[in-house]
Amino acid sequence: MKTDLLKLRAIAKYRKLVRKRRAFFGWLTSRSDPMTNEFDRALLERSALIERIGQAETHPGVTGEIAVYSTFCGTLKNLTLDRTNRARTYPHYFVSNNRQVLGMAEALGWLPIFIDLPISANPIEAAHQAKVAKALPHLFPDLARHRYLLYTDDKKAVKYEKYPGVVEKLKDVGAAMALQESSHIRDNILWEYTDSLHQPRYMAQAHQMLRYTLSQLEAGKTLDTKVLFNTAFIARDMQHPQVRALNEAWYDDILACGIDCQLAFDFLAQGRDDIFALPPAPRKKYLGKKIEANTPPGEA
Repeated sequence: MKTDLLKLRAIAKYRKLVRKRRAFFGWLTSRSDPMTNEFDRALLERSALIERIGQAETHPGVTGEIAVYSTFCGTLKNLTLDRTNRARTYPHYFVSNNRQVLGMAEALGWLPIFIDLPISANPIEAAHQAKVAKALPHLFPDLARHRYLLYTDDKKAVKYEKYPGVVEKLKDVGAAMALQESSHIRDNILWEYTDSLHQPRYMAQAHQMLRYTLSQLEAGKTLDTKVLFNTAFIARDMQHPQVRALNEAWYDDILACGIDCQLAFDFLAQGRDDIFALPPAPRKKYLGKKIEANTPPGEA
């Protein structure tokens, strides 16, 4: 019995040591990577953005029916720009609040567009800043003059060979937007909610996302949905009569929901016929493993 008590005491001391170690490393991480959901959102309100973006064209001589754009905001330490994404075929624009990042993008052939927002080391604030160009491209004069605007996540390889077909599909169906379906989740928006919580920056906004989800349900939206979208690629018809309203509704929902803009988009898209679902991208191996790990036996 005495031996058992000694073991119990040793286990308690070990667990206390682990907690202290975890707290120490968490403190170190917070010093170098200050992740918090507490930051000034006033500059991100739509009413404040016009002044930050400006109404003068940065590249007035660039023309073309189709253009590609991407965005990143934040410090160089968190930069995710794929260096293989060299501009070709269409005008390529890159929007950032970091002039050094714009210089790197320009070296790859992208046309730089500066947005006057403070550079933040807080990845949550920086991610919110990047949603400005992602959701509101019509506010940028250089982007708005192209009929078909293709957004691509800066972390993803640009799929140049697929763009002509996507634009033709957008023309054929007459939609305002076209996005790929998710390749690994479907049927219920809670899959998007819980999937995002694997990442610390989304976990920090878990309660905000929950409040947003509850507000959408109270407004008549549902968790069950035909399509869950992947917003890493978005094709827009900038002359569609509904595209501006869709952009602004989505952005306002992102401010309410948080940086999981796919969660906000999945609610926004319910019941609309002006958003077209493109076939999902091939499923990555790690996503397949994650699905299998979270699927009850017999339901795979």
